[in-house]
Amino acid sequence: MQPHVPTRPSAADEAFFEGGWSDEDDRIDVYALFVLDGTISVAEIEDVLQRNYTDAGHAGFWLADDYHNLADYPDVGLDERIEHGTHLPLDETWRSPFVGKTIEDAAEYLRSVPKPRKPLCKTWFAVLDAKLYREEDQVLICKIREDGRVESMPGVAAFVTVHFDGYDRGYWDLELDSWKNDGGGVQMSGP
Repeated sequence: MQPHVPTRPSAADEAFFEGGWSDEDDRIDVYALFVLDGTISVAEIEDVLQRNYTDAGHAGFWLADDYHNLADYPDVGLDERIEHGTHLPLDETWRSPFVGKTIEDAAEYLRSVPKPRKPLCKTWFAVLDAKLYREEDQVLICKIREDGRVESMPGVAAFVTVHFDGYDRGYWDLELDSWKNDGGGVQMSGP
């Protein structure tokens, strides 16, 4: 008699996702980077993507545009890192379809992306704001709460994917309170 060898569920195994898809700390989702401001240049976007790639060691950001351009989740084990993020160089003519939209519009868009076929996190995302990036070298880190509210605070532009990958996510409420009270923001260390 052969011993029973358990198999890992595939990403398409709906029984595994009982109760819906959960964006947990151990997930391998990619995270949307929204550009809402038409003055952001392709070079600035590439700078943020490259610095996060260098720090995190993988393409953890997907530059938000049409989710049909995002690859479907393959039927592989959930503990494998799959590079679905945006790779450089970008097309120099790329323009965001979200220019003029709000953070709430970005959150609503994320909620419309089908899962489990698309590996896009529906809880965490970032917004590249021209003033915040140019003056403070920061982006907005955003979290969508279960009730649909969007909370955001600034974080160091080069280290956002480290935050998203779980390094600091457990401290969100504490950091948000600190930022509201003291103006601290997400404090992520780097090299």
